[in-house]
Amino acid sequence: MISVYIADDHSIVREGIRSLISSAHDMEVVGEASDGDEALQQIPGCKPSVFLMDMSMPGCSGLELIERIRRKAPETRILVLSMHREDLYATRTIRAGARGFITKTRPPTELLDALRKVAQGHLYITRELADRLALDALTGRPEEEPHARMTKREYEIFLDLARGMNVGDIADKLNVSSKTVSTHKARLMEKLNANSISDLVRYAIAQELL
Repeated sequence: MISVYIADDHSIVREGIRSLISSAHDMEVVGEASDGDEALQQIPGCKPSVFLMDMSMPGCSGLELIERIRRKAPETRILVLSMHREDLYATRTIRAGARGFITKTRPPTELLDALRKVAQGHLYITRELADRLALDALTGRPEEEPHARMTKREYEIFLDLARGMNVGDIADKLNVSSKTVSTHKARLMEKLNANSISDLVRYAIAQELL
């Protein structure tokens, strides 16, 4: 039996996924959370086969949540379910330790297939993304978007700033100093050629990163 823990801040989405999983003979939902902090507290205890998580939730979320779950529950495999296009997020999430990425626009049956594949220890990405990544590797073509040149930490801070968080709040969230966050902020703004937070917000919206 594949045990699944669901984390998504939209109750309707959680209910729909729970109903879908309940219809499968080989799966069961063992827990759910509306934010990353709750998931971090519960997952080590229930030890699910797969942690199905949204990328954008209150509290700990995104790449930071992936890495912390991997440390606290290394036996649990992570599948990311996101509203964002896979070409914008999939590579980063897999590098952070997720075993798969699927968008919320894919058919329900494909989500069940993805859960099974990840539970078996395989990597799950769509054929379209696999083909694109293979082509990039063969041609050596660099990622063209400026945000692709950010480090993982810069990217996290960039998204938090674009969502309206201030330096102090981000420092508390990441458990680092405000000076460290400010340093990352300066570097990422240089990479994006941005002069203000408004520029960051406009860029994030234009690139469909929010």
